[in-house]
Amino acid sequence: MLAAVLVGFLFGFIGSMPVAGPIAMLVLRLGLNHDMRHARNVALGGAVAEAGYALLAYYGLSTVLERHPMVLPATRIAGAALCLILGVILLGHKPKPPQERPQEARTRGLKRSLAGGFLITAVNPTLIVSWTAALTALHATGLFILDPRRAIPFAVGVLGGIITWFITLLALVRRFKSRLSHAAIHGFIRVMGGLLAAGGAWVGVRAVLALRVG
Repeated sequence: MLAAVLVGFLFGFIGSMPVAGPIAMLVLRLGLNHDMRHARNVALGGAVAEAGYALLAYYGLSTVLERHPMVLPATRIAGAALCLILGVILLGHKPKPPQERPQEARTRGLKRSLAGGFLITAVNPTLIVSWTAALTALHATGLFILDPRRAIPFAVGVLGGIITWFITLLALVRRFKSRLSHAAIHGFIRVMGGLLAAGGAWVGVRAVLALRVG
């Protein structure tokens, strides 16, 4: 069981490093905008949802894709649309001056951040494909047996790995953001939004073309 937790932790930590995903974009944006509490809640919500996908993939949800191959292009289109929409939102990012809000409003905002992080990840079904591919590669090495009894420990490890990575990322942002001007920060957010939107559009076009060919 411990091996499953450790393997899940490594997969979750390393798999979260690319900053092109929607959750990573939001966490970076909030962190660079000096809103660490909301950034942590978005990361936590996303981590819980992704750990759920890892659990489902481990239990063999990939069989659905094998029996119904048309589901695969549809999931890619949905994920591409999500990335495109969020990229456009980040492209239109406008800095707002910090405002002190009542404690009750801040609490509600934190709850919305947690729910938002969860929902953004939960409605991205391409993660099923990603985790299925990762687990297939892991199984192919022969170093780890995909025993169903290890599914929950693996998912717990994934959750811990994702959370640990985002804590590390926010610590780095906190350390180095003072060296960046506000203009540079907002420019960086817009550039990353453009890359996210372009990536979403590219994946979406490829998925539609694959659907037509099929």
